[in-house]
Amino acid sequence: MIKKYYILIIFFLIVQSTGFSQDGDFKIGQRYEPVYSQYDVNGLAINPAYTGSRECFSNIILYRNQWIGFEGAPVTQTLSSHAPFKDEKNAVGVFIFHEQIGVSDYYDVYGNYAFRFQFGNGKLSLGLKAGATFFQGNFADINASPDETQTDPLLNNESEFFPNFGVGAYYYNEDYYFGISVPKFLSYELKNSQKYMSLGPSNYDFLVTGGYLIRFSENLQVKPSFLLRYRLDNSFQIDAGANLILFNAIWFGGSYRRSDEIVIMAEYQVNHQIRAGVAYDLGIGDFSSQHSGSLEIILRYDFKYKVKAVSPRYF
Repeated sequence: MIKKYYILIIFFLIVQSTGFSQDGDFKIGQRYEPVYSQYDVNGLAINPAYTGSRECFSNIILYRNQWIGFEGAPVTQTLSSHAPFKDEKNAVGVFIFHEQIGVSDYYDVYGNYAFRFQFGNGKLSLGLKAGATFFQGNFADINASPDETQTDPLLNNESEFFPNFGVGAYYYNEDYYFGISVPKFLSYELKNSQKYMSLGPSNYDFLVTGGYLIRFSENLQVKPSFLLRYRLDNSFQIDAGANLILFNAIWFGGSYRRSDEIVIMAEYQVNHQIRAGVAYDLGIGDFSSQHSGSLEIILRYDFKYKVKAVSPRYF
């Protein structure tokens, strides 16, 4: 039998993460886009216009354990692959996402396309993504009395399919990058076993990213960057920080997230193809005493990567 306080914790996570209203209606449109500490490396997760920007067949796997030690907290895995065509103007990619929160699971499968062209001394990319979110809520797994199971709609299993699409723009050159995207345009609500779709900006996540490379020498650079997530109700979250780059191989840095978290990151460019990174989010707010921080691990492998020694890729 699950203790009563654990049921309340799971319920809180479900409400905050999936958008259940107090009458039991399910509103997937209120679910925020997931947080990634290494967003610079995992660009396809937040902006379809990032597709093809590595100028090779690039592949990334990511694992994130949010709020370690807090039962029912989000655990996320992602897989992304993307590459430009031979004409270098068109690029395609795929992004696969799984997140478990308590007794609910989300599966995202999206195809990405970007049209890229020379703009000034860099490239401007316009991206589109289309796919769907598969939701599975195993609410009957929460141990409760038979009477509760029969009367509380939140304790019945739910399974649904939510098509969606998003757009983005991304500009980059050897010195800096800037991107903006709306990852999902459609919002959904389940009410009395019926699915309702809406298209409106009130639930959009506007994601804005940027970074700049400061070169001190051939073997020492600093790259400040930021990620801003904003909604029209004036709710927002921002990550801002910097990485120290040594010998074009060792990356070490940190950032501050406006949810009372400090992020510490380390990455290693093994060779032109392989890059590995780890990030640890240290909570410093009132909620920090309830968990042991968050851990994120990422691995990138680039096929047929062409690079000149004097001009490695930083974005």
